[in-house]
Amino acid sequence: MNKFACRYAVLQFAPYRETGEFANVGVVLMCPQTGYFGFLLQTRKHKRVTDFFDELPRHVYARALQIMRAELQRTAEVLAKAPVSDRAQYLRQVFDALAHPRETLVRFSAPRAVVTEDPAAELQRQYDYYVDRAFATPEYVEQGIEKRLKALLNTLELSLPFKPAKVGDDDVYARFPLVQQRGGSAAKIIKPFNLTQDDTMGIYDHGDAWLQKIRRLRARNLLPADVLFAVAGPSQADAKRFAAFSEICTELRRQEVLPVEESHRAEIVSFALAA
Repeated sequence: MNKFACRYAVLQFAPYRETGEFANVGVVLMCPQTGYFGFLLQTRKHKRVTDFFDELPRHVYARALQIMRAELQRTAEVLAKAPVSDRAQYLRQVFDALAHPRETLVRFSAPRAVVTEDPAAELQRQYDYYVDRAFATPEYVEQGIEKRLKALLNTLELSLPFKPAKVGDDDVYARFPLVQQRGGSAAKIIKPFNLTQDDTMGIYDHGDAWLQKIRRLRARNLLPADVLFAVAGPSQADAKRFAAFSEICTELRRQEVLPVEESHRAEIVSFALAA
């Protein structure tokens, strides 16, 4: 298939010029060779943005997106009527005008280039990455927690270090990134655990998957007594997601797993150092 050079820009909601803080809320992409112009805006998950700018009235964000959507829709309609002969050049000019620096609540990032076989599919990919953060799977987030835990543990003078290990037997086991071995057996386990998913079912799904592993290991006496999950959870202000998070933590305690907020460094250090 043919490949086409495209340009795109990320739409950023930046309500405070003083701080320069922003949240990615959309993507605009154009392809001069095919005449394609498309955009996607974050219209469903307002809470992620309004929680970040928590002192800003919600309607300010919703109104800003509404205005931007109307502008982009008008632009698409104008481009659709442009003569085919000079459409490519006209598209470039319009895109440059759109992405020009502006002092508005929704601004454009610097334009970027990408080569693709399908401009519409590429728009969706860029949106998934920059707005929906498709890369930020529970495993990805947990890798970040793991790095912070390792850095913390490296500051301690531990005679028995924490290392990756498989815990269990040939039939039932789980792999943990931080296991302290004593006498050839797991003595302590620390696991990074992300429960910040965007909705309650995401929290339940990830939490239940690990609860099932823990239950099976506990039932077969394959886990040490000392197991700590360093958890990242949602804000208490998000009542539904926080309730799901709290429920998972309660279930962990029933399985004799200690859930500790990953930011509570002193408690994690105390666990690691305890005899």
